[in-house]
Amino acid sequence: MDIDIDKPIKFFMYCRKSSEGEDRQTASLGSQKKELMEIVEKDDLKVVKVYEESQSAHHKGRPIFDKMLKEIIQGKANGLLVWNLNRVSRNSRDASDVIELMDEGYLQEIRTKNVTYRNNSDDKANIGQDLVMSKKYSDSLSEVVKRGNKEKFFERREWSGVAKPGYMNLFDPITRKSSIAVDQERFNLLKQSAKLVLSGTHTVGQAWYKLNKEWGYRTRQMHTEGGKELARATFYRFLSDPFYYGLMVRKEGQVMGRHTPMFTKDEFDLLQIRLGRKGKPHRTDHEYPYKSVLKCGECGGAITAQEKWQIICPFCKKKFHKGKLTDSCPKCHIKIEDMTNPKVLHYIYYGCTKQIHPNCTQKDIEIRNLEKTIDEELTKFEIPKEFTDWAIKYLNEVNVVTENDQNEVAKHLHNQYEGCLLQIQSLLNLKTRPDNADGSLLSEEEYATQRKQLMEQKETIATQMKKADESVNNWVSLTEETFKFACYARYWFANGDAKTRTMVLSKLGNNLVIKDRKLQIDQSQAFFLIEKGYNGIKEVAHSLEPNKEIVTPIQMLSLEPICTTWRRGRDSNSRRACALSSFQDYRTRPTMRPLLNNFLRY
Repeated sequence: MDIDIDKPIKFFMYCRKSSEGEDRQTASLGSQKKELMEIVEKDDLKVVKVYEESQSAHHKGRPIFDKMLKEIIQGKANGLLVWNLNRVSRNSRDASDVIELMDEGYLQEIRTKNVTYRNNSDDKANIGQDLVMSKKYSDSLSEVVKRGNKEKFFERREWSGVAKPGYMNLFDPITRKSSIAVDQERFNLLKQSAKLVLSGTHTVGQAWYKLNKEWGYRTRQMHTEGGKELARATFYRFLSDPFYYGLMVRKEGQVMGRHTPMFTKDEFDLLQIRLGRKGKPHRTDHEYPYKSVLKCGECGGAITAQEKWQIICPFCKKKFHKGKLTDSCPKCHIKIEDMTNPKVLHYIYYGCTKQIHPNCTQKDIEIRNLEKTIDEELTKFEIPKEFTDWAIKYLNEVNVVTENDQNEVAKHLHNQYEGCLLQIQSLLNLKTRPDNADGSLLSEEEYATQRKQLMEQKETIATQMKKADESVNNWVSLTEETFKFACYARYWFANGDAKTRTMVLSKLGNNLVIKDRKLQIDQSQAFFLIEKGYNGIKEVAHSLEPNKEIVTPIQMLSLEPICTTWRRGRDSNSRRACALSSFQDYRTRPTMRPLLNNFLRY
């Protein structure tokens, strides 16, 4: 095609505003068009068509821009009028297309509000340089934005971008920082609709209908959209989005956010079961307790945990496993999302990973049976707080006596240490005496032998002194921790999180294995002695009290405040008064001290 470079310039006016954050300070489409029309009137330019586009030029693929270039090749225009050269391109592909049009003669002139580029070598070089700088600015700005978003996401754990349904964007004009907050008008409506699905009384479709039609839910009004009913697809995305239990997911990773969650993690997991296959894949790295401290009793391999869900169809009563490819009842083919009041069963099993021996024959144990065994073990040595307080008080009293004994031992060791130093000094003096120059009093061999023996003796005494200083504090601290654990272990196990329950199990013994679907524990000697001692106390209390209504030490301890009052007067039952008086003084009786002394010797 022959290009006539002398024909009049016909311009396409191109106005672009990016829909992304990098161009928020750029003039709007209306402002661009207004300024360009002033140039048209001033320079008497011929504009054959005006193109307007709201799309980023950071990547290639703008439909209106591509259409405009095709029409330039068709000869409908040979000039381009833009507000700034960066309106044309911010990427290498579009920049090269524009320069190529000038090289081939299709494009004779590009005019901006400040600069005019013509089809000559200097101007084309300037165009290339300006477009490259425009791309560099765009790339640098993109890196800054990404770095800021990453820091906001991972460090501050805050959401970037448009708020999800149930939340709203906030912008502080003073700090220039954006954040999200609960949308009080819509948050509770969405939460209640999700609870309808959770309870099983409504299907997903029924809950969605009730939200829009009966409760009058409308999306948040924005500049160009909003004020409409929540779309069905959006409702499904809402129910399957982990953001609503606190987990924020981006392509860079995932992190628990600081926003107010709408569900708990357990509620979200149950929602995914109710959704059938429509639920999004979500994080499944559950924090299962006990895995880190348990071993297989057959092969010694690690123990892993896995959860299983089963559903009982409300129509045909068929029980089936909920797998990744299961979205309906295998018998009557009713979809899970259309079931009303289906019974959902949740199980967690612990079993061997079979990594050491793939042919390991051990079968899995259900978590409820595992925790029942742990609780039974804790019950064996559980002691009341009153006895714990008394035992620690008694141990501190023993500690005072022991400290006095240890002081005597330390004094004795110190004297031995000083004596050893004197012997070493005397040996050295004898060796260096003038009349021992010929070794007649003490030879080199004798001096070396005796000095070695004295130095070894000195090191031994120093080690004994150090151990003596540490021993009392160590055993008192360890004993207090053991008694407190025996007192509160069951409470910690019943109310603690996964880490706490794992810690409680780890304290029970060193060899914790699962074999034949049972937990086997080599119980700690300390807890065995507490169990033995406390059972002995129960026998003493039982022998002192013939009345079968009071059979445990904790019950008898509750009578202590009135025992003293009864002992001041007369009791109609002199035998009971004698028994209570005897139990009132159980702290000083020799019956219990041997039990604690056995523990101390351990």
